[in-house]
Amino acid sequence: MMKKLLLLSAVFLMGTASMFADFANIGIVGGSTSVGWTPANAFAMTTTDGVTYSYQGLVITVPGSDPGVKFVQDNAWTINWGGGSFPSGTGTQNGANIPATNGTWDVTLNIATGAYSFVPAGVIYDDVYLVSGAIDFSLMTDNGVNYRKEYVTFDNAANVAFTVNDSPTGWGSSSFPTGTAVTGQEIPVPANSYNIEFNLDTKEYSFDFLKISLVGTGVFADDPNWGTDLDFTSDNGVDYTVDSFVFPGGEAKFRVNHQWNTAWGGTDFPAGTASSAGDAPNLNITAGTYSVTFNRVTGAYSFNTLAGTKDFNANTISVYPNPSQNAWNFNAGSNTIAAVQIVDVSGKIVYNATVNAAETTVNASAFASGMYFARLTSGNAVQTVRVVKN
Repeated sequence: MMKKLLLLSAVFLMGTASMFADFANIGIVGGSTSVGWTPANAFAMTTTDGVTYSYQGLVITVPGSDPGVKFVQDNAWTINWGGGSFPSGTGTQNGANIPATNGTWDVTLNIATGAYSFVPAGVIYDDVYLVSGAIDFSLMTDNGVNYRKEYVTFDNAANVAFTVNDSPTGWGSSSFPTGTAVTGQEIPVPANSYNIEFNLDTKEYSFDFLKISLVGTGVFADDPNWGTDLDFTSDNGVDYTVDSFVFPGGEAKFRVNHQWNTAWGGTDFPAGTASSAGDAPNLNITAGTYSVTFNRVTGAYSFNTLAGTKDFNANTISVYPNPSQNAWNFNAGSNTIAAVQIVDVSGKIVYNATVNAAETTVNASAFASGMYFARLTSGNAVQTVRVVKN
């Protein structure tokens, strides 16, 4: 069976590319490479379609200062990609230096999605595809076991199967959206858009709805780089909601999968129809507590003011220390906190308690490190405060 050195990000075959196409020049620079941070000396990557670029045998030696790598276009800093994770991640424009580690790596970058991958040189991974009719979707992997493909859209319901390398036998199951695939079966997938994962060892798979979030200083005033997302929840993959969140006010946009490939903005507030055009303006959110709805297909959004929020003065809500390793102390001033919930970024409630006092302490020592949302209620009013566990 055929195998390839690298598994590249897939794109739909929309037509035959012109053999005379003028593709962008993409290269790799960084303090962890022998060319340093000079874009004119970047290691030139190769491409056959102008979207997925590769470089084989990149030697990484992490220096004592100014480490990391980045991707640059046309040997200049005007367009560049960086990211905070390794060996794979999603690069963003002017993002952080990628923290590459010592070794020799085969590198890929998809300039349409920003997805990048560093694979140990010479490692051979199996090719995994999701087959639906005459179309094959190639899945991406970092380790030859866990494969994924984000933002796969089925305009109509379809029966699909996973295939490995050139095998004519597919792997599937009657179970959806999760299950364990077996040979010779297909998965019934309803029309929608999904993030797909497949484990080549266990044959477990999942079809998850796209992640929709709001990002911007109008959502988190202490994040000027727009790197923190307020995730919405959905039970149908089209209509998304977030409940009872305190917005500081300012600019923001909706986006998919914490990436900028698809983002929506608009001029209307508190309701309107957002545009996904590249030059769509940022939303301007008026400070307040809202429950928000967003339709991923139509772009319709609405910020709904909660009844009774005036009874809960946001200016008196404080939490300390934040971030914290052990506990958060909440103080509502002259208000009474009826109850408090701690919700993780996936929307799961990890703590719930009745308080009926102006102050309360939440023991966070058993929580995993990361960001959480504290929902405090007072009468009919709700306040949401972002908290961080170190």
